[in-house]
Amino acid sequence: MKKEFLQYTPEELIETRDFVAWVLHGKHQTEWENFQEENPEFKLTIKKAQRIVELLEDRRENLAEDEILRIWKNIESFDNQQRKPIRKLITSKILRYAAILIFALIIGGTAGYYFIAGNQKAYVFSTEVVADSGNQSRIHLSDGTIVDLTTKDSKIAMNADQLVIDDNQVIDLSKAGGFVDSKMNEVVIPFGKKSRLILADGTKVWLNAGSRMAFHNKFSEKKREVFLEGEAYFEVAHNAKVPFYVNTNDISIKVLGTKFNISAYKTDKQTETVLLEGKVAVRDRSAMGLLSRETVLAPNQKASFNRENKTISISNEADADFAIAWTEGWFKFSQQNLNDVLNKLQRYYNVQFVFDSSFSTVDLITGKLDLKDSIELVMLALGDVANIKYHISGDQIVIEKK
Repeated sequence: MKKEFLQYTPEELIETRDFVAWVLHGKHQTEWENFQEENPEFKLTIKKAQRIVELLEDRRENLAEDEILRIWKNIESFDNQQRKPIRKLITSKILRYAAILIFALIIGGTAGYYFIAGNQKAYVFSTEVVADSGNQSRIHLSDGTIVDLTTKDSKIAMNADQLVIDDNQVIDLSKAGGFVDSKMNEVVIPFGKKSRLILADGTKVWLNAGSRMAFHNKFSEKKREVFLEGEAYFEVAHNAKVPFYVNTNDISIKVLGTKFNISAYKTDKQTETVLLEGKVAVRDRSAMGLLSRETVLAPNQKASFNRENKTISISNEADADFAIAWTEGWFKFSQQNLNDVLNKLQRYYNVQFVFDSSFSTVDLITGKLDLKDSIELVMLALGDVANIKYHISGDQIVIEKK
């Protein structure tokens, strides 16, 4: 790392291609981390410069280093012309840069483009998730065709211009065209069923019961994007040049690594993202522009978005693999309240739990359930773990304390 960087101001760092490449794409990550450790007095300068680059970064597209440098040059030019009035209005250096950029872009006729937070647009699914186990899982293709998925654990693979279902049904997508921003395929998985998908870029997705996801036949050359409601586990195919976004009603996740689980059911109080490998950045989709802040997760961490107060909290997950045990047919939980456990079982088996209003479901329990077993066997095991009595009547399960 160049020692002369120690003499740089934040503004001068931004004009350095190596610095911008590190901030945007993590290039030479180890070298920059070591450089900061060896020169702790320089950390504040780096932090200020990072913040400015993040403000400049296009949240809808992945800007190259050259584009960031070009925009910064335009800001400097505008700043030199407008320095006095800007300083009277804004005292904070970073906010001044942001304001200058907004004014410059308005003059250029492209206001708003660079400050639209990534993936703020909403997606409206064409159909609801159906709870009745008698209903089939389905895929609604972008051309309007609806295809039933006849197995309980269906498989879907995008293969060139073909959609392969359960390794035996092939659908020709060549006439459906490539990337069209407004037209997406939708997979709808009712309660009691699951699905596995391989997307056009090779990304693998496991969809849990009561979930639906929208995705393109082919991704654009600038970003890969899906919309999710429910729960899914992702193993994202690496492509540093084309970022991958997972959008829910509440949050947008920019994938900087590979393996993570997200649970975003409408009926739950919060949306949870658990990272197993790599790196992801979680963003509140309800916040616009500069107010929309990213929270970056490290492996074995969980981000919980509270829908009521619109906050994201981070916790360490020693047993992060518990979050994806459902993909292998297991439900593992540690110090989880009984109500959350019952909610998951309710979706997975498409049953309804009934208990008296005086019954407490906040007790914390730890255990492992084999979801490959029948609901009868699962309840037998849960009865011992949670110290409860139960009575099964059709699709209803009445719960009582022992």
